[in-house]
Amino acid sequence: MRRVTAQIPVLIAILTISWPGLGVAQDTPSDSIFVVERGAPGVDAWDVAEFPFKIATAPLYLLALGLGRAAGAADDIHLIEWVTYYNQRLNANYLYPGAGSLGSGSGFGAALLLGVPDDDRLVWGYVRGDVTYKQYWGVVARIGYGMEEFVPGDPRRFGIHAFGSIIHRDRDEFFGIGKESREQDKSDFELDRQAVGVELGLAPIRTIAIRVGLDWSTVESGPGNNPRLPDLDSIFDPAAVSRFGDEDRYLGIGVAGEWRSGYDRPLLGAGRWLRVGFRWNDSRSTGAADFTELEASAGVDLPFDYDRRSLALGVLFRSVRASGDGELPFYRLPALGGSSTAPAYLTSRFRDRDLILGRSEYFYRLWALSDEGMALIASVFLDGGMVAWDLIDDFAFKHLKPSYGIALSALAGAYGGGRIELAGGDEGFRVNLGFAMGQ
Repeated sequence: MRRVTAQIPVLIAILTISWPGLGVAQDTPSDSIFVVERGAPGVDAWDVAEFPFKIATAPLYLLALGLGRAAGAADDIHLIEWVTYYNQRLNANYLYPGAGSLGSGSGFGAALLLGVPDDDRLVWGYVRGDVTYKQYWGVVARIGYGMEEFVPGDPRRFGIHAFGSIIHRDRDEFFGIGKESREQDKSDFELDRQAVGVELGLAPIRTIAIRVGLDWSTVESGPGNNPRLPDLDSIFDPAAVSRFGDEDRYLGIGVAGEWRSGYDRPLLGAGRWLRVGFRWNDSRSTGAADFTELEASAGVDLPFDYDRRSLALGVLFRSVRASGDGELPFYRLPALGGSSTAPAYLTSRFRDRDLILGRSEYFYRLWALSDEGMALIASVFLDGGMVAWDLIDDFAFKHLKPSYGIALSALAGAYGGGRIELAGGDEGFRVNLGFAMGQ
């Protein structure tokens, strides 16, 4: 519990101070960030069924109360008004400060975007830099026409953009390959990636979006920089960790399609979605294999009680297969672990050629400011996933790694948000704190 309580002041401070700086300039309500919805539904069967849920999420109500008091105190001393004013001044000069991360496990840090990130502009371009307390850093430059993030339902039917990026990950963790890898074998490695490419988005009809991409990337791995962990090559035989310490150059061609239906409300809206993506990676390095990547996912959101509650269900499948001779880079294997896949386990805890994951989460909206797309939502989740060398031959329910727990999410519409979760599984309990910068 000491780890839990240590994270609460951090979440309150980040959400209170950084909320206005999450994206483009916005008007701040004069009374509070959140408003309590007036009225309450009558007692029904859901109140009885939800009683265990309300007991489990009682700590989150206390955290929500703390967030509300922190926001009120910030209003009293005009902190939000002051931060919003200077954020708007920066936005007027095309500077967008924020907070975020460089993927799961990278730690939190500062981000600064220079340029025009607004999707409402027909032609746009920006440079964004990120740095985290774990010494991860990244720079990405993008320029485009039309939408950057092409999604079904948008009236615009075409978008194209070019990008260049440099990412340095200082201390990624490695535990072995396969579902039997051991937590006590934790080691670390460093990863550097440079990439340039172009992406095209098309929407033939309003419910479907198609993306096509072409990119060139160079990736190099090496010993990690965490003084508390041994390097990967000091625990594992380098021959068993393919392409460790080598430089890999790949030409990648990918296509992905997404179907989405029913998302007509900004908060906890009903909807169904299906995504399928295929990517061919052509090796331009001696000893590295050509390989294909396949990803498919589907899900449904089922809201009820005037959208105050929602049940989300989803399934994800990933697979990587080498073609011909050569080695498949270990860091391109699908990974299970971390907030985005299995929150009860360390980031990339399990790696192998195939991954399957089932997710379920029940949401209860505590506060909302619907006009601004802001909300504070408590939830309880239950996930199960596994990795395998060949999922068709190796799948068994007993091999599924469970993740269960409670979470509190703070959303700020298109401007980002934060999430804190307490998750349990086969390897104990973990507290995860996530924070994302919006557009």
